[in-house]
Amino acid sequence: MSPEDRSKVDGMSHAPPDFDWRKFTPEDSPKTPMELMAEPWHQDLVTPKIAEGDPAYGFSGQVYDFSDGAPVATGKDFDLLTAAREKPVALIFGSYT
Repeated sequence: MSPEDRSKVDGMSHAPPDFDWRKFTPEDSPKTPMELMAEPWHQDLVTPKIAEGDPAYGFSGQVYDFSDGAPVATGKDFDLLTAAREKPVALIFGSYT
């Protein structure tokens, strides 16, 4: 597929007008970002499965203390469904890469 044809792939219509996928896609990449975003598995990942106000999915895990800059197990567990019954809960996801 030529670069010109690649820019016409479905999924590009929602990109900003000055979006240039070539800046962050390796030349030997078999697919463009738009082609990947058009894949059924990707569409499933970005389709919400619950709506605002629906019960949260179950999630539980250990609680760690990072106050000294390193993870230290506190011996406590966190359960999202239990916490959400008690008061509103906000989950914050981040990356330090």
